[in-house]
Amino acid sequence: MKKLSIACGLLIASGSLFAQQYNINTIGGTPVTPGWSGDGGPATAAEINTPIRVALDSNGNIYITDLANSSIRVIYPANGLMSSITGNGSPGYSGDGKTAIGAQLSSPHDIAFDASNNLYIADTGNSRIRIIRNGVISTFAGSTRGVEGANLGDGGPATSAQFILPTGVAVDKSGNVYVADIGNATVRKISPNGTISTIAGTGFQSFGAYSGEGGPATQALLGQPYSLTIDGAGNLYIVDTGLSRLFRVGNDGLIHTVYINFIAQNCVFDAAGNLYTADYTNNVVHKILPTGTDIWIGGDGVSGYSGDIGTSGATGIATSGQLAAPYGVAVDKAGNVYVADTTNAIIRELSPVPFSIGAIANAATSIPFAAPSAGYGDASIPVAPGEIVTLFSSGLGPAGLVVNKPQANGYYSTSFAGTTVTFNGTPAPIIYTSSTLVSVVVPYEINGLTSATVVVTYQGSPSVARTVPVTPTLPGVFTLNSTGSGQALAVNLDGTNSLNTSANPIAAGGFVLLYATGEGQTTPSGVDGKPGPSTAPFPMPVNSVTATVGGMNAVVSYAGGAPGFVAGVMQVNLQIPAGLTAGNNNVVLTIDTISSPPVTIATK
Repeated sequence: MKKLSIACGLLIASGSLFAQQYNINTIGGTPVTPGWSGDGGPATAAEINTPIRVALDSNGNIYITDLANSSIRVIYPANGLMSSITGNGSPGYSGDGKTAIGAQLSSPHDIAFDASNNLYIADTGNSRIRIIRNGVISTFAGSTRGVEGANLGDGGPATSAQFILPTGVAVDKSGNVYVADIGNATVRKISPNGTISTIAGTGFQSFGAYSGEGGPATQALLGQPYSLTIDGAGNLYIVDTGLSRLFRVGNDGLIHTVYINFIAQNCVFDAAGNLYTADYTNNVVHKILPTGTDIWIGGDGVSGYSGDIGTSGATGIATSGQLAAPYGVAVDKAGNVYVADTTNAIIRELSPVPFSIGAIANAATSIPFAAPSAGYGDASIPVAPGEIVTLFSSGLGPAGLVVNKPQANGYYSTSFAGTTVTFNGTPAPIIYTSSTLVSVVVPYEINGLTSATVVVTYQGSPSVARTVPVTPTLPGVFTLNSTGSGQALAVNLDGTNSLNTSANPIAAGGFVLLYATGEGQTTPSGVDGKPGPSTAPFPMPVNSVTATVGGMNAVVSYAGGAPGFVAGVMQVNLQIPAGLTAGNNNVVLTIDTISSPPVTIATK
């Protein structure tokens, strides 16, 4: 087998991933101090009580649903002030036909703007949709509270219709208004001529079961359709908190499940089709790309309040800050994300850092974006000395991916195509570079540290520094498709030296050769960028290496430097244990006490 083909598999990670680092800051409310105060003064000195939704008008003003105060508040970024545009701090129903200021709402849940900046309010406790036009409030839809299963007015004027618990509202470009009636398990549509109809749900609530996938949305059995949003193509999305699903209803009226296990109260799209959502259970904010890649951009997984720039020594990095039950999100044209940090009684802003390292991953596994589970704290992926890693973001290097080549002495250089990467000031050997991802070998000099500061410099301009944890080992096994999962990049040591595949399995008792990284410090000590020797002595990891195949212990006959490859690539020869079921079996490497994500090899 040609070593070049192996090298390509080892060194080129998937380029489809992308990350963006965000800073976090409080822009409205007094942290962990719910109340009703501050109108006319600085937004950060005001008190809010249970903010659950955020929406933006065309001028970039930030509107907040202040649930417990039964009011709608607004933050004006131009001067940093806050005021109430409707509601008086106590629930009720009053004010129609008059100025919205001081009118009464009852537990308003959602808000949305139309193209003319008219504001629609899901006035949940009053079973109505209210509208504010030119500062005057009126009832747009709904009358008295309806009864489940009854005729709620479809086909007639929306102002005579009934809702039970309207919690979501959205408006499309044509002026159609959509209402999520969680109490009736339906989504209603109000056309520009004022006629109301049901477009999703049967009027009967599902308790766990779901039916109707791919069929007419009006025949689908929904759980609790709680909030709504619309994408750039005019598709309607339904957040069903009862079924933990995100549904899409297209112009054809058919319903499709977009995501299951969708833990969020609402979501929103930006102009590029990215979906933003807040996981209130795990206290994190996600950005889901059109490709489906889920990027964790805010919160550290622990309920609390921390992280704002300049507070208690915080760096301001959003993924190191703490949120508490974030319920609502919105995004502006510049990509700033606004979060209703509900239990903290504040509004947070996640602002993208133009030139920063969004994520760092083991180059073999390429799995940097999993948000932390509740209670686990900062989910930054650690790095190990000598580990080959991939850095993700934008502006890291040239537009196209350029692969570095060893110098005349066989070493990989630490400056290539205008890009350099340092860990605590020590330059890292570069494998390849591009605008969105750069791969380097972590310098062995960080061995023994608990953290390291990483900086990428491109054409003389340094990125914002990112501090990452350091661990003695962090093993990952390279795969054929460079994604970190599925078929390992494995060679059958059966005399053919051929790739291990489902069509070319290895027999029990036979040996396979794997390539890995993240073994940590070696003996003799690793040298940054040095090629692996072709003859003994080979650098060997100082920590023990064990392996399992199909859950059974496998004999590791060799684990050390891979001849001809840069220091940081480890070759592992292991024997296939007897008794395995033929087919694809999981392989897991453990170095010291840290195990790699599972990959597969084919056995017979």
